[in-house]
Amino acid sequence: MDAVFQKTRELGQALIESDVYQAMKAAEEKAARNQEAAETMNRYLQLRAQIQEILSRENPDSAVLKKLSNEMDETQEKLNMIDDIIAMTQARSAFSDLINQVNQVLQFIVTGQVSEEGNCSGSCASCGGSCGAAH
Repeated sequence: MDAVFQKTRELGQALIESDVYQAMKAAEEKAARNQEAAETMNRYLQLRAQIQEILSRENPDSAVLKKLSNEMDETQEKLNMIDDIIAMTQARSAFSDLINQVNQVLQFIVTGQVSEEGNCSGSCASCGGSCGAAH
C-alpha cells in the first residue's frame, strides 16, 4: 500500500510541476491582483450570499430574489468580460482537462475500459450535450 501512496505523491508532484498547472496558478495570481476583477467577484459573492439568506427564510420575497438574481447575472456577465478572469477560466479548464485525461488513463489501466462520461472536457458540446442537465 505504501507504494501506491508513494506513486500518488509522485503523480501529484508531476501535476504541480506541469506547464498547465503553472499557467493556471499564474493566471489565478494575475486575476487576484486585478482590482476590477476582485471588486466584481466580491460583489458577486455578496449577492449570492444575500440570495442564499433570503432562500433560507420561510417565505422568501420573490420580488427581492428576482432583483438580486438579475443583479447577480449582470455581475457574472461583467466578470466574464474581464480579460484576467477569461484567462484564469481558460487555464482552469485546461488543468481540469489534464486531470480528466489522467483519470481516464488510470481507469483504463485498472479496468481496461474507458468511460464515455470521462470524455467531457467541461464543454457540453464535447459530451454530446448530455452534461447540460448537470449544470
